[in-house]
Amino acid sequence: MEIFNILENSNLIEVLILLYHSKHLTVIALTAIAIYFWLFRSSKHVYLVDFICFRTSNSYRTPISGIIEHSELDGFGTGEFLTKVLERSGIGNECYVPSSIPVLPSDLSLNSTMEELKMVIFSTVSDLFTKHKLNPRSIDVVITNCSLVCPVPSLATMIINKFGLRSNVMSFNLSGMGCSAGLLSVSLAKDLLRVHKNSTVLVMSMESVSSNPYKGKVKSMLLANCLFRMGGVAILLSNKTNYKHIAKYELRHLTRTHLGSKDTAYKCVFQEADEEGCIGVSLSRSILQVAGEAMKTNMSTLAAFVLPYSEIIKYGLSITWKKFWPPARKRGTYIPDFRKAFDHFCVHAGGKAVIDAIKESLKLKDRDVEASKMTLYRFGNTSSSSVWYSLSYLEAKGRVRKGDMIWQLGFGSGFKCNSAVWKCISKVKLENCCSNVWSEFIHQYPIEVPDVIDH
Repeated sequence: MEIFNILENSNLIEVLILLYHSKHLTVIALTAIAIYFWLFRSSKHVYLVDFICFRTSNSYRTPISGIIEHSELDGFGTGEFLTKVLERSGIGNECYVPSSIPVLPSDLSLNSTMEELKMVIFSTVSDLFTKHKLNPRSIDVVITNCSLVCPVPSLATMIINKFGLRSNVMSFNLSGMGCSAGLLSVSLAKDLLRVHKNSTVLVMSMESVSSNPYKGKVKSMLLANCLFRMGGVAILLSNKTNYKHIAKYELRHLTRTHLGSKDTAYKCVFQEADEEGCIGVSLSRSILQVAGEAMKTNMSTLAAFVLPYSEIIKYGLSITWKKFWPPARKRGTYIPDFRKAFDHFCVHAGGKAVIDAIKESLKLKDRDVEASKMTLYRFGNTSSSSVWYSLSYLEAKGRVRKGDMIWQLGFGSGFKCNSAVWKCISKVKLENCCSNVWSEFIHQYPIEVPDVIDH
């Protein structure tokens, strides 16, 4: 046993030097063991052990009519515009809003924001730890992301303090990264797990609704008041080989695209103050065009890793044909069939128009975007955590099988488009209601979401 302790706590050079000076007769065999141990003792894979999405009591549900009425009374925009947007947003009447918003006047203080953060973060992380009987001190890395709130101490430190994590735990907090920050956090975790062997990472992804409601009259800045709702997700990742048999998924690919060098993309989702000094996030009319460009760039990189050769060849021939035969340009470039690479799609539930545009662009079926549309309807735009609500939906429906490939596609300010590809490596079980945010009412879905939602 002593030799294995030496191997565990020394680097490879130190071990070889030690064995060289050893007079043990089996030095060659031990050297071979040492090399094997260092090459294979820790997995290069990134396992998604589990994730849990935030869900709170029904007392936080706020119907569209309540939002419209409160907005008119508290000065959050004009009723006619808000009514039109909300009715056509694809968002239903059961989404969650912090208790500090639907009161007169709305409580926009730091205290109310911190209450929302603590409720989402602490309850979700606690559920994850409890489900897996996980000792918080076993966490090696904590990554948090929330775009609009960056308190001191950080959100990661709040988790460390609440759950009593080790003093040598690594912590990172991402802010200002928009709705794609959840997959950016996974990307950071992946890079850290490449360096730090035998480690476990906790990712907490959310957005604060109570921190930045806009009280002005600029329509492009009022859209955020209509779309965003309360939500979050806690994710457990690891490269430990002993997690392989209990993990749900394995990360296969993660592709990031950033168009921030272009002014149009940089300003299409932008926090600023209007002429009256009211601060809000402006959503440009060009956002769908920019998102399409970002997705196209992201897909061109991802395609080489995931598409079958037949689709890659068709795509390549289409580009070549257009270049050398001008009449072919009228037909447009061949769009690869990504359904041949993926079994499930988790598109960012940013809005009905976003989901419909991606469906049309990728030539997907209604069933392919069902999870995203139902997520938008039941939980609203939960920002960086929306793709995880969609994956929870697929799990609750029993559609995810061992061997299935899942594509998570997120968009965010900057402008960014990020893709994560997961492979299901175990049978997904629904042990209890707290393990899946959809469990109690999944039998009610899918539903036909009307073009204009009643309120």
